[in-house]
Amino acid sequence: MWENITSDKCESYIERHFGQKGKRLSGEPSKPAITISRAEGAGGLTVSSELVSYLRTKVPSHEEWTIFDQKLVTKVLEVFNLKSRVGEYMKEEHKGTISDAVEEFIGLHPNTWTLVERTNATILRLAQIGNCILVGRGANMVTRDLPNVFHVRLVGSLEKRVERAQEVFGYDLKTATNYVKKKDHGRKRYLKDNFDADIDDPILYDIVINTDRVRYEEAARLIGDEVIRRFDLATPAKTAMSTISQAVL
Repeated sequence: MWENITSDKCESYIERHFGQKGKRLSGEPSKPAITISRAEGAGGLTVSSELVSYLRTKVPSHEEWTIFDQKLVTKVLEVFNLKSRVGEYMKEEHKGTISDAVEEFIGLHPNTWTLVERTNATILRLAQIGNCILVGRGANMVTRDLPNVFHVRLVGSLEKRVERAQEVFGYDLKTATNYVKKKDHGRKRYLKDNFDADIDDPILYDIVINTDRVRYEEAARLIGDEVIRRFDLATPAKTAMSTISQAVL
């Protein structure tokens, strides 16, 4: 189901595009990137994985696409040489100021603002390189001024999304409902706290898809076709990227 989302693929991407101490290798043209914001249970990871497969089939002459989801935190730690334990504290749920200060004082993690800044910097680096799908973390806000990025929002009814959580995690109805609501609230608060934006504002995205009505495979096709059209990926890679690479380097 999520065969295109692996640590190995993320690590391979980093090795190809980053030099020592997180510096980007020179001479690499910017390519298109995609951000996916999702309501919990709306199929963010499934659509992302399907999208990679679709793009691989439709534009085989272009470089393989890589998905960065929650594992992006791990990449942040690697690029910026932070302690490995920090990852467990960097969630999209809101953390109280007092709790944050206490944890920093006893050495559990750097303050949340530092982590958000480092995460944003990494998202920006990845998007400037391109050929990546960035899921969550307010990636659409971080990259909103980059002309090579296409922004997607996946939504669905609470009922259908709760059913999805039950299928995937084996939760009972009450547990699944609480889980979905908590995730939704955390992501909404993350965007509000760090970007003063409403995650449900359709103006923030190029396309909003209701996965109650659009199957995951069809959603991937819709996104893929628009990305191919917008960035002219049907033409040879070198020619297609020439119009956007100068703007983001």
